[in-house]
Amino acid sequence: MDGRARTGLVAIVVVLAVAVPLAIIALSGGGEQEEAQAAPGLRVERSLNLPEVVVYVDPAANRSARARGRRSVTLECVDAGGRLIGAQDEAWPFADTDQNTVDPHAHVALDSTGMAAVDRCRLAGTEPLLEGKLP
Repeated sequence: MDGRARTGLVAIVVVLAVAVPLAIIALSGGGEQEEAQAAPGLRVERSLNLPEVVVYVDPAANRSARARGRRSVTLECVDAGGRLIGAQDEAWPFADTDQNTVDPHAHVALDSTGMAAVDRCRLAGTEPLLEGKLP
């Protein structure tokens, strides 16, 4: 095999060695960052200004049928061991969108101990269960 053919073969092998694993990750729905969210459609974030978490529902998941037509769900936040940190009833589907500038969401006020302990939040009463982990 001459030098140009060898160089071309090495280039193809290198491209495949990089592209194939990236394609597998993309087709599987992402890496570790995607795995942090237990069910599609729910995102949980700490508020930057207040002692609270904000729970966002993707508009596609924010449908009354997701809760079998019930008009409320229970928003629960738990620690890493699954112990309840805070819970509150919320009207369903979520309506607060800050004048349509963000996805529908709810605020969960917590004390400093609760803020430090909360690991994830879920919407009890939704099927399949909407649950999101804090990043």
